[in-house]
Amino acid sequence: MKGHFAPKMCIEKEVDPEEILEYMHKNIEEGDYIEVYFGRVHVEGTVVVASDGFFRVDTDNDLLGTLEFDVSSIIDDLIELVHIKEDNAEEKIILRVKG
Repeated sequence: MKGHFAPKMCIEKEVDPEEILEYMHKNIEEGDYIEVYFGRVHVEGTVVVASDGFFRVDTDNDLLGTLEFDVSSIIDDLIELVHIKEDNAEEKIILRVKG
């Protein structure tokens, strides 16, 4: 899912960081597009590996390449998750940490 796209439906929620962690474990699959904001870091791209909270994301950026992270290690710094499923690009989910 490379390039720009404009989903028709956007669902936004304010949740606890643990709910984002649970959502990522249950709902994000290989091929999905994600944006993860934590601390002063922003990772966006296509998920190439999703396994038990470990994610490898192809950033579509020659300089950054592929980034890997374990979501449980960033839970205290999580700010926001944006998720667009590969098989449902019409819907965008935005989960923000209650603040």
